[in-house]
Amino acid sequence: MKDFDTLITSVLNDTNFRQNQYFKSLRDGSFEKLDFIETQIQFYFAVVFFSRPMAALAAKIPTADMRIEILRNVWDEHGEGQLGHGHGSTFLEFLNRIGGISKADVEARSLWPEVRIFNTCLSGTSVLDEYVVGVGMLGIIERMFSEISAEIGKGIIERKWLTEETMIHYKLHEKLDIRHSDDFFEVLRTPFAASSHNRYLIEQGLRMGATVFNDLYAGLFRSRSRRSMMDEALLPSSRP
Repeated sequence: MKDFDTLITSVLNDTNFRQNQYFKSLRDGSFEKLDFIETQIQFYFAVVFFSRPMAALAAKIPTADMRIEILRNVWDEHGEGQLGHGHGSTFLEFLNRIGGISKADVEARSLWPEVRIFNTCLSGTSVLDEYVVGVGMLGIIERMFSEISAEIGKGIIERKWLTEETMIHYKLHEKLDIRHSDDFFEVLRTPFAASSHNRYLIEQGLRMGATVFNDLYAGLFRSRSRRSMMDEALLPSSRP
């Protein structure tokens, strides 16, 4: 039987998300800036949605000591009560710095199906499935995003789209989401050790979360040039 930490490493390696074409193209410089920005606008809709399935999941966790681990993350997603420091606000500032994108620009965009599929999967699992499946799913996404944030931040700086000093959001999440994922994983350690059935459910959650998050980035990359006439008209004309 794999121990819990070994299982997490196995899931991350099996998913092979580090070789996702989204990140490979950012590394090798072939990702066009306008296309990258357009995919990041779409990712904003996943960022602002993420706390909602998390809050629904917290209500299903049976004990207060485990529940508080998730509620802490919900609170953090909302800037600990300061909405200007919430993750949605910092991501909007990132979009403004990298491409002059305003909140109105973002809100006028059509939601791509890849993002709706991702958000719906998170909601459905958090509400309808066993709580350990949902915790595993969200925990592995947080763990992956800590590494993805470092990868994206590095790529943006290397492309000279932003400087290290002007980088926002991704610099924060490189370290923050390690702590977030640890909070989720702490909830799972006791049930993981308790029974083979729990271990099965937890592995299901981990593998589903890793797969759906990796697929989101793959889908965004495939659709990177998907800009309707209305969307194109909203792009700032002076943007390089």
